[in-house]
Amino acid sequence: MPSSYEQLPIVELMDWSVYEVPLYGTDAPWTRHFVGFAEELGLAQVSSAILMFDMDHGVGAAANHRVFQLVGQSGRHQESALLWERWKSLNGVQLDRDITHGYFKSLRLRQSSVVA
Repeated sequence: MPSSYEQLPIVELMDWSVYEVPLYGTDAPWTRHFVGFAEELGLAQVSSAILMFDMDHGVGAAANHRVFQLVGQSGRHQESALLWERWKSLNGVQLDRDITHGYFKSLRLRQSSVVA
């Protein structure tokens, strides 16, 4: 992965949430994933495991080297909710925890996607 997330294309997520799942089994550490709607792409998105999150800018990098900018308030988009259920099914995941509120409780997101 490049040394800085600024070197990678950024996918802006609206109506985003964050979930934690036992992707590698309940005895292993649970992975965290962004779920949201990328309006610019017109697609629902589920990230691979989140590797880092820059709370000052609302930007996170995932294990597949994609960078996500969280835009606006958290929420649920119908298409991303359906994709999340499909992602869980394809990955054999039955349990999940919505950690959006607790994990990002103090986050103040900008309406703009500009990353300083």
